[in-house]
Amino acid sequence: MTISLRTMLILTFVMLVISTQVLAGSSDDNCDPKMGITFMNWRNWTPVTVKPVVSEGHSNNWVGVFVNKIAKAKYLSAGSPYPVCAKIVKPIYLDETGTKVLKLTVMLKMPPGYDPENGDWWYASYDKTGEFSWQQGKLSGCIPCHKQATDTDYLFSREVRKAAK
Repeated sequence: MTISLRTMLILTFVMLVISTQVLAGSSDDNCDPKMGITFMNWRNWTPVTVKPVVSEGHSNNWVGVFVNKIAKAKYLSAGSPYPVCAKIVKPIYLDETGTKVLKLTVMLKMPPGYDPENGDWWYASYDKTGEFSWQQGKLSGCIPCHKQATDTDYLFSREVRKAAK
């Protein structure tokens, strides 16, 4: 049995695409920053906000909130604690229209023991594509504000849902 060069190239391309998706960490269940977490599929997640809202904690910028399937039930009910691998993305918009994303701020619930004093949350800032991060981890610019929301596992879900109505 011989395989044509064309068939071989197609199979190689398919394998490359599949392996790239796995290595990129774009799946909702990847919560290991060492595996190269990206948030490129955030637009496919559940939007909590129908339109942008002003966020005092994000320099009074217009933001949206999107949650992955793991975070959805807890966020929508303002419940806690969140399960491991829950992901929340806040796109920071240019204005109230929400048509131009400037950057993304994200939160990812890590396994117990990552940062127990701060709810085991991992924070990051990403470019508007959700692919490249310039800061991530236990961010001093995020933790003090989120400590005010310990009753909802360090998230302002009640406030966001109220503002989004």
